[in-house]
Amino acid sequence: MARARREEYKGGIYHVIARGNNKEYIFKEDIDKGYFIKQLKEHGISMGYTVYGYVLMDNHYHMIIQTMDKKLQEIMHKINNKYSKYFNSKYKRVGHVFQGRYKSVLVQDERYVLKLLRYIHQNPVRAGMCSSVSQYKWSSDIYYRKSIKSFVDTNVALEILDKDKQEAMTKYEEFMEEEEQETYSKLNAIGEEAYQVMCRSRTRVIQRKRLDEILMETGISLDDFKEVKVGSRKRTLTEYKLKYAIAAIEQKYTLSEIGQNIGITAVAVKDMLDRYGK
Repeated sequence: MARARREEYKGGIYHVIARGNNKEYIFKEDIDKGYFIKQLKEHGISMGYTVYGYVLMDNHYHMIIQTMDKKLQEIMHKINNKYSKYFNSKYKRVGHVFQGRYKSVLVQDERYVLKLLRYIHQNPVRAGMCSSVSQYKWSSDIYYRKSIKSFVDTNVALEILDKDKQEAMTKYEEFMEEEEQETYSKLNAIGEEAYQVMCRSRTRVIQRKRLDEILMETGISLDDFKEVKVGSRKRTLTEYKLKYAIAAIEQKYTLSEIGQNIGITAVAVKDMLDRYGK
């Protein structure tokens, strides 16, 4: 039976799950988890992806990752292949470390990133490995609680909670104490649009490009992309914002949707189009 084709998008955000072969451990010692995190950080620099969150369990891991120039398939092959070689060499074993292909689910709407983050951070609690999210060492939770600068980008999730950084961090701690009801590891799509598409069986649906995909197609660099996403007002970014807004309108997005995706108001989008648009 042929494998299902993966849907991949430039600028796409994915929930990735990789499990040990035959449910075996992929992390036997803390040093193994440390090595994996080190690779995750280093490959992010060389392959240009962004990590919004992760949790390393004993026999599997979860990540929330946004791809840029490289395809998710290339990124995951690099990460898992490098780790597999390390693991097999250290424990003098041969064969597959991971169970088949990793699972990846496209996150259609950034607003789901926060709930998805809570789901993966609460994994160790559900598994009985600790009594609270903050007690578990091998997740990205600490970067959100302590505002530690790292390869984990905390801005997207925190800004959903509050524009003020300190207030957002306080709300984050409260949010993590609430039990996440959705079982995201069992979903095949995340986001209202994705759900609607999956429910329309036997119907061909022409999907709009995602807003982040439209933004990436302006030719913007990774650093400038991140600046735009947090609402930066640098004049050098106006060209990209304008191209993005015009292209998004052609895809039938509203001014409110366009602005929300880059941290500005609908009024600001209209003013930009009136001032610079043709």
